[in-house]
Amino acid sequence: MDNYKHIVLQFDQAQQPKFSEKKGKGWVEFGEHNNYPEYLLSLYNESPKHGAIIKGKCGYIYGKAFEVPGSANASDSWNDVLKKAIKDDELYRGFYLQVIWNRLKQVSEVYHIEFHKVRVSKDLSKFYVKNDWMDYREKPREYEAFNVNNPYGSQIFYYKEYNPSSDVYPYPSYFQGLNYIESDIEVSRHILGNAKQGWVGTKLVNLNNGDPIGEENKGDVERSLLKKFTGSEGKRVVIMFNKSKDNEANILDLGSTMLTKEDFTNVNNLIQQEIFASHQVTSPSLFGIKTEGQLGSRNEIRDAYQIFNNTYVSERQQELETIFTKFRNLKGEKGEFKIMPVEPLAFEFSEATIAANLTQNEIREIMGKEPLQPGQVTSDGQIVVVNPETEKVVKPGEVQPVETPMNDSLKNLSGRQYQNVMRIVRQFANGKLNKQQASLMLKNGFGFSDLDVNTFLGVDDDPLTDDEIQKFSLTNDDILYNEFTLVGEDKGLYSILESKSYREHEYFVDINALNQLQANILDLIGKDKRITSEVIAKTLNVSKTLVEETIKDLTDSKILAEKKSKVGIDEIVEREVLKPIAELEGKNSKVTEILVRYSYEWRVADNGNPSRLFCQKLLDLNRLYSRQDIELISMRVGYSVFDRCGGWWTEPDGTHSPQCRHEWKANIVKKKS
Repeated sequence: MDNYKHIVLQFDQAQQPKFSEKKGKGWVEFGEHNNYPEYLLSLYNESPKHGAIIKGKCGYIYGKAFEVPGSANASDSWNDVLKKAIKDDELYRGFYLQVIWNRLKQVSEVYHIEFHKVRVSKDLSKFYVKNDWMDYREKPREYEAFNVNNPYGSQIFYYKEYNPSSDVYPYPSYFQGLNYIESDIEVSRHILGNAKQGWVGTKLVNLNNGDPIGEENKGDVERSLLKKFTGSEGKRVVIMFNKSKDNEANILDLGSTMLTKEDFTNVNNLIQQEIFASHQVTSPSLFGIKTEGQLGSRNEIRDAYQIFNNTYVSERQQELETIFTKFRNLKGEKGEFKIMPVEPLAFEFSEATIAANLTQNEIREIMGKEPLQPGQVTSDGQIVVVNPETEKVVKPGEVQPVETPMNDSLKNLSGRQYQNVMRIVRQFANGKLNKQQASLMLKNGFGFSDLDVNTFLGVDDDPLTDDEIQKFSLTNDDILYNEFTLVGEDKGLYSILESKSYREHEYFVDINALNQLQANILDLIGKDKRITSEVIAKTLNVSKTLVEETIKDLTDSKILAEKKSKVGIDEIVEREVLKPIAELEGKNSKVTEILVRYSYEWRVADNGNPSRLFCQKLLDLNRLYSRQDIELISMRVGYSVFDRCGGWWTEPDGTHSPQCRHEWKANIVKKKS
């Protein structure tokens, strides 16, 4: 028995996560070697079936994204952050968001953090972030858990699906299929190995001269044989040297097996089926994977999608909508996020069904064409009008009008005349012509009636061509003025650093309360302590005055230190950043906020001219308004206060303009101390 050695066969099992708190460090290790997220990521990258399903699920959940995304931070929209969060959620069943508060205790920015870079404390109160947890030289960055009752600095929001087996880290939704996912990878490696090595053991070589070479030399014999018979171009001829014919090598044929035939059909089918089951996949065709016995017809795919959507996708979307709506509201944006769903195949209807249930513009939208506009001439020579009963854009032949909307003069217009009419309509729509001018051109040039003018220009049916002037009655003025008295702040509370026309500097609205400008200035000074205000202003594309005011504020707040010295006749100014940029977001930060506020002002050319009573009262309020203030008023009165300003006014020559002598100014301001 001593001459025989027992061989113990060990069967592999997919890596199981072990969670243990790192003593003296504060975080719980994720897996035996603290690399379980990296292991899951490697499965996604290496298994074609598993990877295809993850990508497909992410695509279905993301759908067509949020209908009105907005900005989550300076560089990413909410849709960008959503897409990254979905990928992490499907890979790990959880995700992390970095939430930055401003000094107004509002969420200023939200960023996504890659799941595999984060470790968590046992009580979930702290988070530790490293780019590479295998790099022991890198120190982890520590963050507090997201807490609306303690809104300051930078915090991390942690979402994970509940699992009774773990209070700290989640288990992936496909956890039960890990063995099969690894098997998928190993089978592919085996096939690749055979292709590269070109040798599958189907022969057994017996050396019949006993064991003369000794135990220590057996390895050399084995290596020499493997060297001869492996490799993509390995030799297929066996050459043996024997002392005599009696001691010749005995070569036995092992015969073919399922393994040597390389027939993995049954194994592959088993692996595929179990991976699908672990992912709750109802039909592989939804993910571009063809299987035997399934034709993949349109109806079959639709039915499979409905099941998959109802049992999996819908639940995920609702969870994400709730989370992202919460942060949208904390950021000061109103409304709920809704993910627009996507379907693998569009439903098909007959032409008769489509014509009976959709309008012309709805059909054109499906066809990818621009919608018809009132007054537009179609290819068959008809003029597009508005159905007075349904208020939808249609051709004249598709509606039984109570009154004929066009007079006889329109029927006699030539093609070139139609083009000239539509040019006037476009100029009116773009604000290049006011209604009085457009009306005169249409009446005198083409014989339009008042009703024709209103129909083509898309205004109300009042035959008076000056009806817009009537919209700003005394009653309406009083209502609008009252709205402005309820919002805004006294202009005297702020110092105005820079002021431009609202229409010229629309980008001002993108500057947030956290003041990215301050952080950018500190970053430039940190790289070059002698950088001048002129260079900073040119680099950041802002005014020198704004830069100097911001630097003074940072110096007064002990964020910057300034040192002046003489070199000959020149004065050299050196600045040093005393605190890290991150402290700008801390709760004890005393840095003054730089904000954007809007004010109602005279146009430069009209300053001092007589003003309407409404405009004069609004000027006397002497207030600054946030964009939210003005948009709220616009919503209440039913039109854009930004665009309308103070309403229509009469030129000296008697013509009317849809803009008064005043305009909105966009101001960069800071609050006086």
